[in-house]
Amino acid sequence: MLHNQLAKYYDRVYSFTNYLDEAVRLQNLIIKYSKTGGNTLLDAACGTGLHLRYLKDDFVCTGVDVSRSMVRIARKNVKGVTFKEADMKTMRLRKQFDIILCMLSSIGYVKTVSSLEKTIRNFSSHLKKGGLVLIEPSHSKSFYVRGEPQMTTYDGKDAKIARINFTKIRQNTAVLNMHILISERGKDAKYFLDKHELGLFGVNSTLKIMKAAKLKSKYLKNGLMTGRELFIGIKK
Repeated sequence: MLHNQLAKYYDRVYSFTNYLDEAVRLQNLIIKYSKTGGNTLLDAACGTGLHLRYLKDDFVCTGVDVSRSMVRIARKNVKGVTFKEADMKTMRLRKQFDIILCMLSSIGYVKTVSSLEKTIRNFSSHLKKGGLVLIEPSHSKSFYVRGEPQMTTYDGKDAKIARINFTKIRQNTAVLNMHILISERGKDAKYFLDKHELGLFGVNSTLKIMKAAKLKSKYLKNGLMTGRELFIGIKK
C-alpha cells in the first residue's frame, strides 16, 4: 500500500532519509568504480525519485518503478529526468547505461532466487561494457530480531504519521507487517496494515548470480555507509 494507495505519504514516512548525503556517497562510489567514463544513469525501483534530484546535474538520468503512483510522484518531485513505469525484472528500455542503481533494499521485492537471476541478467543487458551496477540488498537474516517492534514517526504541522514494523522470518523471506497511523488536519485518523515481503539472498549466491550475468562483482559489508551492505558489479 505504501508504494501504491498510500504513495502520497511515502516521502513523509521516510523523511529521515538524507538523500543529498546518499547521492554524494553514490557519486564517490561511481567515481571509484565506473570504467566507461560516461554519465548515463538508470535508477531501478526509483520510488519517488529523490536520489535523482541530487544526481541529475551530473548525470543523464532515467528512473523506472513498477508502481504507477510512485512514478507519478517522481515526475512532480524531479524535473529534467525521464521516468517510466516498468518492472526491473522485465523492463526493455532499448538502451544501455553507464551506471545502474538499485537502492534501499528494493531488490528484495523480487522475492525469489529465480527472479533475482532474471533481474540481474536484465541489469547486465542494460549496461554498457565496463558499466557499473550498485545494488543494496535486503538485510541479511541476522539483521532482524523476530518479533522486535520498530517505529518511525513524521511530525509535520498538518500531518502526523506513525509507522510500527513487526517482522517475521519465513525461510528466506522477511515478512514486515507495517502498522501505519495517519492523522491529517481536519480529518479523522486513519489506520492501515501494510504487508511487505522481501527476499533474503545470501552473499555468495548473489555474487554467483552476478558472475553468471557477466558482472565482475564484489560485496561491501559497509557500502553506502556503515551497516548498509552493497554489491558492486562491472560489466565484462
